[in-house]
Amino acid sequence: MQHSTALADSDKKRISVPKHLIISLLTILAIGPQYFLNLSYTVNQMIIQHGLNLSTNQMAIPSILSNLAFALGVPVGRVLSLKYGVRRIYLLFIFIFLAGSMTDIFSAGLDMLIVGRTVQGLSAGILFLTILPVKLRSFPNHVRHWFLFFVISGLFGSSAIGAFFGALSLNADAWRWLFVINIFSSIVCLMVGALSLPKPETNQEGDYHIDKTGVFILTLIMAVLAVPLIHLQEEGFSSYLVWPFLMAAFFLLVLFIAIDWQVVNPLVPFRALWNAKPISGTIMAVSAHISLIVALAGINGFLRNNMDLPFSYLSLFYGWFFLGIVATALFSTFFYDKWGAGVLGIIGSLLVIYVGTEWRSLDSSVSIHTLYFQVACLGSGVSMVLVSGALGTALAGDLHQASMRSVSLHFIRNFLGALTAPFLGWYAYMKNAVHYEAIRDQVDGLNPEVNSELEGMVRTFIQQGLSAADAKSMAAYSLIANAKRSAILGAYHDLFTIFVCLGVIMLVASLGKTVTGKGRSLVKKEKRLLLPAPNEDQQSHDDKGDNSE
Repeated sequence: MQHSTALADSDKKRISVPKHLIISLLTILAIGPQYFLNLSYTVNQMIIQHGLNLSTNQMAIPSILSNLAFALGVPVGRVLSLKYGVRRIYLLFIFIFLAGSMTDIFSAGLDMLIVGRTVQGLSAGILFLTILPVKLRSFPNHVRHWFLFFVISGLFGSSAIGAFFGALSLNADAWRWLFVINIFSSIVCLMVGALSLPKPETNQEGDYHIDKTGVFILTLIMAVLAVPLIHLQEEGFSSYLVWPFLMAAFFLLVLFIAIDWQVVNPLVPFRALWNAKPISGTIMAVSAHISLIVALAGINGFLRNNMDLPFSYLSLFYGWFFLGIVATALFSTFFYDKWGAGVLGIIGSLLVIYVGTEWRSLDSSVSIHTLYFQVACLGSGVSMVLVSGALGTALAGDLHQASMRSVSLHFIRNFLGALTAPFLGWYAYMKNAVHYEAIRDQVDGLNPEVNSELEGMVRTFIQQGLSAADAKSMAAYSLIANAKRSAILGAYHDLFTIFVCLGVIMLVASLGKTVTGKGRSLVKKEKRLLLPAPNEDQQSHDDKGDNSE
């Protein structure tokens, strides 16, 4: 009987799943779907736009509001979990994310899509710092370096997989099934979370005081910012729907920082970053996050407007992006503790600068295989710098304030990221117009080279059987189409110039991080306790006995 009981206990231990793997699953399936949706929505927005009969500007509204809501949710999630416990907040907002996904599936127009995406953004933002710190703490010391692998491959990998599935949805000419994936992941999180997350103790709640003034002001900032960000691309900074609201948001942000700097439990503890190590790590993470937005905006537009690739090639492109992220996840796992955040940041920054320099001169003659390699380098470089900077910031100093440094960094990162996409849209639109006007001036000025090219196209079309009048019309149309393509390509080159500048900023911040020291390791060296030999214990006891006599 005892033997069978021992076997049963042995089998139970053998099939039990380690806690850190369960928490990793709960983290990736809770936060990953938001990153998945952001990239898939960017890639396949064409079919959503046609399916719901929306304009290009209208298509941007759900993304803008979702990103603002995510940035708002990041600090709010931390204080809610401190107040009410991780289990309760996690399960509640997983359910809310599920409701947002179902709203998206049944969207018949813009309004429901906006509601669904905004609800998803807010709930995913709240979940971000509710479950991510739990994930780090759940890893035993001897395998804690594998935390990096799951964070990079899980969260950054979700972005790459989202882009991959976005390309697949273009090929299938259907988009609602992507939200079904989110429903499935939410259901898994609800079931596993309900079984594995510990219930809070009865005396745990009610001790933490939430900065309600900070929550109110930050919510007001996001609401005010939504107006100019939605209207910026079409109307520019001179519009009364843009610059007055930007000024109001700026003054509210200054007020928010001033208030949160003074309170005991600030919503966003900016003062926790007031040191050389956290500042350099924050610059690394923020610039890497923005550079990824810039690079993907430019390369997505280039592939769509200048390469005219089949959707199967587009899927392979983002598959290579994912492979680069996985390679960095493994590399960082084994070398973060040995080299530190600064050295990894330098390596990642150099990869970013290489890609940006190459993409500044992109044209339609580039080999798709070259782009495969370069987008893998992009995924490797950006993820290496961002995660190294974020983790280096959290571990830079007193560990009791690690969560305060993390929430400040991730709020700044996501807040500036939410602002970046609309500003990039306006910048690319403006640059496209400038380049097109410059090309049209060359054509209107009766440039001999342009006239010679036009005459050559007319002769070619006549040889193909067109009449002289039709050949001239077709040549003029081709010239205008080529001018538009060249103009937008020039705008993408300008975006990649910004990308290179961000890479340089990342490199300088990584050098600063290196100068300030390697920092604390993930895996702590365990101290060995040297016990005295038995004969030494006996000798010591005998000596004490002699002294007492």
